Amino acid sequence: MNSDRRTGHSLKPELWDQFFKGSRLACARLITLVENFPELVPEIRDKLFSHRRSAIRIGVTGPPGVGKSTVTAALARRALKKGHSVGVIAVDPSSPFTGGAFLGDRVRMQSLIGDPHIFIRSLASRDGHGGLSPSTPYAADIFDAFGMDRIYIETVGVGQAELDVLTCADLVILVLQPGTGDVIQALKAGIIEAADMFLINKSDLPGTESLLDSLRFIFEISARQKTIPRPPILAASALHNKGLDEASAEMERLIHGLIQSGRFQKKKRLRLEGEIKASILQNLWEQFSTLTNAPEEIQAAADDLLKSGQSPYPFIRKISSRIKMETVNEKTCCENRR
Repeated sequence: MNSDRRTGHSLKPELWDQFFKGSRLACARLITLVENFPELVPEIRDKLFSHRRSAIRIGVTGPPGVGKSTVTAALARRALKKGHSVGVIAVDPSSPFTGGAFLGDRVRMQSLIGDPHIFIRSLASRDGHGGLSPSTPYAADIFDAFGMDRIYIETVGVGQAELDVLTCADLVILVLQPGTGDVIQALKAGIIEAADMFLINKSDLPGTESLLDSLRFIFEISARQKTIPRPPILAASALHNKGLDEASAEMERLIHGLIQSGRFQKKKRLRLEGEIKASILQNLWEQFSTLTNAPEEIQAAADDLLKSGQSPYPFIRKISSRIKMETVNEKTCCENRR
């Protein structure tokens, strides 16, 4: 099937032919489709799956204003010099009022535009709440199948809750800067555990040594230290092109270790497990919704619960029982048809 009747958009053979022949326009078109028409995602991913080439996905995360875009551009530039083919996915925050996004990260990467070995794509965060757009992993798969062997994923700066990058990236670089209280954020569980490497950007600013010392101290007292080595903690200034050669070399060392240890394959397997579970849940819900008026019942139940102040769990158990019954009935019907 090459089209979706609900959207009217088609996945014509010519689009695939152009994509696999290296058309950047076709690559951009596919990313637009997974971004705007989620119902086409299964068909697109099914077509791409056997063409993926095990690209390394590098997440670049951190609070707003620390220079993630400049760092990403600097690391991408060095990857290009080493002969890598690079994809960059820059996620910009969507407006809570209009849903639009400025997509300004590409402005900061102007020096890279025009190189045939790099593809930069901005995505609006839309309904994503963990620092990424819902379409980010699909865009990464498209880049992978297009031949990119290094994919940089720059997240929205949302602090310690920005953990979607953990499931999407193989390696996570946490970018901080001195003088902004980032150490307090880093102390909070979550984002400090997500990072494989810490990069203190804008190291020409006062407070860099204090921040470095604080981070080292955090890991000395952390229980994590008992089983996991301390991640590299480096200082750099992307704007002044200082310390990025060392950061790039350290990143490559980590990638080598990731592959040699087997953790790269484990991360890929976990991504597949998550995708399978999410797809099953989505399919079950869609199937159940077509057989019942569950969406309307849920809306009505929420209204009633707001008025009564009662617990929602009796209703949840009721709906769950019906899902089980519908599943059993569907299985019985299938067996009878045989």
